[in-house]
Amino acid sequence: MTIASRIRILVPFLVLAVAVGASFWHVLSRTRALASDSGRVTIRIGHWLLHEGMRESFDEAARAYEARRPDVKVEQIAVPLRIWPAWVRTQLIGGTAPDVLGMNTLNEEFINRYFLPLVDAVAEPNLWNAGTSLEGIPWRETFIDGLDSMLALVPTTGEVQSVMLQLNAVRLFYNKPLMRAVTGSDAPPADYAALRALGRQVTDYNAAAAGRRLIPVAACGPYAEILFGRLLPSQTQQLAIALSPMQTLNLTAADLARAFRDGRIGYGAPEIRSSLALLRDVSALMQPGFYQLNRDDALFTFLQGNALMIFAGSWDYAVFARNGEFEVGICPMPVPAAGDPDYGRFVLGLQAETGSSPEATFGVVRNSPHPEIAIDFLRFLTSHHMARMFADNTYRTSAILDVPPPEHAAGLAAILEGEVAGFRPDIPPSFGGGRASHVFRTHLHLLLGERGDLDGFVRKLDREVPAALRSDMERHASRTLRGVRQLDAHLGLLFTQSGAATPDPDWTRVSELRHVRQVEYLLSQARPASGPDNDTPAARSR
Repeated sequence: MTIASRIRILVPFLVLAVAVGASFWHVLSRTRALASDSGRVTIRIGHWLLHEGMRESFDEAARAYEARRPDVKVEQIAVPLRIWPAWVRTQLIGGTAPDVLGMNTLNEEFINRYFLPLVDAVAEPNLWNAGTSLEGIPWRETFIDGLDSMLALVPTTGEVQSVMLQLNAVRLFYNKPLMRAVTGSDAPPADYAALRALGRQVTDYNAAAAGRRLIPVAACGPYAEILFGRLLPSQTQQLAIALSPMQTLNLTAADLARAFRDGRIGYGAPEIRSSLALLRDVSALMQPGFYQLNRDDALFTFLQGNALMIFAGSWDYAVFARNGEFEVGICPMPVPAAGDPDYGRFVLGLQAETGSSPEATFGVVRNSPHPEIAIDFLRFLTSHHMARMFADNTYRTSAILDVPPPEHAAGLAAILEGEVAGFRPDIPPSFGGGRASHVFRTHLHLLLGERGDLDGFVRKLDREVPAALRSDMERHASRTLRGVRQLDAHLGLLFTQSGAATPDPDWTRVSELRHVRQVEYLLSQARPASGPDNDTPAARSR
């Protein structure tokens, strides 16, 4: 046997020996670290928040908490968003989840099964707010929305099981030096008519500057969808009030689908046509092929000075402020004014943001060995001092009352006063099987571009959407009925556990929710066609 052959035989054993030695050293090092921390309780916080400044802020909060609680050590586990859904479910099911855990991508079933209720805790004052304007106020009332957005995560139980640190907002960000070069002023457009005029000024600017190809609004597929969601509902605000079945001013996807199905609205309705025309109009301000681009493409275009504006999220502001070589302005997405000759007829006004999207939502897992300390750390994270630190470090809007927006970013503050929201002209992709949404997006190219044909697009939708919508309604009805049956089982369990003469709050809450779901299911059923045999008193009574 040659020396080379012997080496080849020994290589696997050498690799195994190195691996065993490395494992032994890791265990020994970990044991020594734990020994050095003897007497200290360790809690872990797991999250997906890798945006600018977030991990550093969590580290700063952990060190500040440890300084006040020397008996506690806080460890941070930051997980990339792309693997977060699989990671968080694996940790929860395996019983190895961190004590304090982010709730992104988790549904109501997971939240109820694996997280502790915080109802009693949020009813008490947050002692970490001592010496601030929030001292003595119940923890729940220190949040801008009173934790209503957290209740929406678990409508069946109605229990608060999480809190949030921040609120997301979407805004139009603009390059101030470029704005001055194009318009002579760095003031943003006040309404949609001014935004259209600004688009024409950019065209003139490009013509005057040889070789210049400045884009009015940098866009990508995901951010364009968000922009459409803020702008297009301005045309259906009045219609949303008229169509709200229970006058709640909250038109759901199911309500909208039923309105289309029953013929109460159609794509030929003036409000819907105006919304589609607005979609075509604002898309002309974006670069060609924007639907195929991703977030990084849009941000790069803006940061390179090749776009005057970008419609993006508050989570992007830190990137603009720290990496951009120009001053950035912030304003809400301009919507048509009531006096706009083209798009003002159906407008009520700027939409309020009281239902802003919560960000950095956290709860305490049920199998935490130290739940009291974990809850106390959550209180500390959401105290006024820590909330302000997070806002300053991350350039993001806090969910805590009396915490000002980040420096130079007053435009990120939530718009708390405004009008009721309208709806987009397309059915949301999350409704049913998403077939109606797929039809809309498949043929959207007919509407966009210089040759966009609004009438042709409407005819195509009128031909193909009804069948797709029927399929979506059937899927929605099936899901709703399954939800009713689950609530029936829940009520049965509560009935066996209740020994009181009067219904307890849990029974009342679940019963009311079951009633709402039952009504939704009945409304989702197709109505009989009107005709000689179906329009008689007997038929109506049936």
